[in-house]
Amino acid sequence: MRYPVPLLGLLAVATLAGCGRKRDVQAQVRECSAISLDARSTAQCLVQLYQWKADEATRAAIARHHEMDSLKTWQQDSVWNLTATKHRNDLANCRRSADPLDRCLIVAGWPLARVHATADSLWQAELPEHRRELQTCQARRDVNLASCLTLYYKWDSDRALRTADSITRARLGGVRR
Repeated sequence: MRYPVPLLGLLAVATLAGCGRKRDVQAQVRECSAISLDARSTAQCLVQLYQWKADEATRAAIARHHEMDSLKTWQQDSVWNLTATKHRNDLANCRRSADPLDRCLIVAGWPLARVHATADSLWQAELPEHRRELQTCQARRDVNLASCLTLYYKWDSDRALRTADSITRARLGGVRR
């Protein structure tokens, strides 16, 4: 079937106009997200500057901020992975060190979020051993629970105090002040 030339021209113009609209919408979302700190502010910008409907603006803003968070995480992970060997060595050295793991990793230059994630991951991997240590210290009556965990098993003092407080609250039946 042959179409007349003017009809093909109209189809081409309509197609290009549709693509142009999509690019304009994306440019508006990018512009508003560049001057906003969060998705709510981006949505407000889209509504006020470009007369978007509130629900459409909210969906676009949330999607844009999710995209930006994903890109940021990917970039951070890429940079982190460039020195993966150094990080493995840091971790091995800090595990052998007399210093607490988290402090040692911070001194080695690790970001705080990675320090906490690594410490929690290692803690979970060694959970059966920590339960045994806790039971041993609970059986002792000559020393405070948190002190026992810290002194004899090298628990982080914050974790030992939180654990002791939690056990004390449980023994008291969850009484809160």
